[in-house]
Amino acid sequence: METNMNEKRGTFPADRPIEALTQEHTMVRDLANAYLSSDKADIKRELTPQITSLVEMHSRMEETVFYPAVRNIDSTMISHFEEEHHKVDDLLQTLKGASPDDPQCDQTMRQMLDMVLRHIQEEETQFFPKLERANLDMTDIGLQMQAFEANLVHAAAQSSEQRAR
Repeated sequence: METNMNEKRGTFPADRPIEALTQEHTMVRDLANAYLSSDKADIKRELTPQITSLVEMHSRMEETVFYPAVRNIDSTMISHFEEEHHKVDDLLQTLKGASPDDPQCDQTMRQMLDMVLRHIQEEETQFFPKLERANLDMTDIGLQMQAFEANLVHAAAQSSEQRAR
C-alpha cells in the first residue's frame, strides 16, 4: 500500500494550471476514498500524513498564487473558497496534535475529508468552467504555481532531512 505522493504528482503542466489543480484533486480523492473505505487502522495511519500533507500543500498554493491571480473572475466565490480553506486549516491543526489511534482523530479526518471533497467539487463544477470561459492566458499563473509548489516540496524535503538527523 506504500504510495509515494511525489511519484504520483508527475510533471506539473505549467501552461495548464487548471489541469494541474484537477490532477491534485484526483490524488486527494483517491487517497480520501482509500481512507474512507478502509477499516484498518494501519492503513489509516499510513494515509493520514499523506492526505494532510497534500491538502496543506495544495491549499497553500491556491491561497498564495492561484486565488489572487483569478479573484477578478468571481471574487465572491474566491472568498468562499478561502473561508473553506480556513476551516480545513483548523481541522488540519487538530489532526497534527492528535494520536492516529484516537477515535476522535478518525472523526476529525472524516469531517475534513468531507469538507475538502465538497470544496473540490465546487471548484471543478462551478469555478473552473467560469475560468475557462474567461479565456485568460494562464501560463504566467501556471509558472508561478509550478515554482511555488517546487519550493514547498524542497522545503518539505529539507525539513524531513533535518528530522532524520
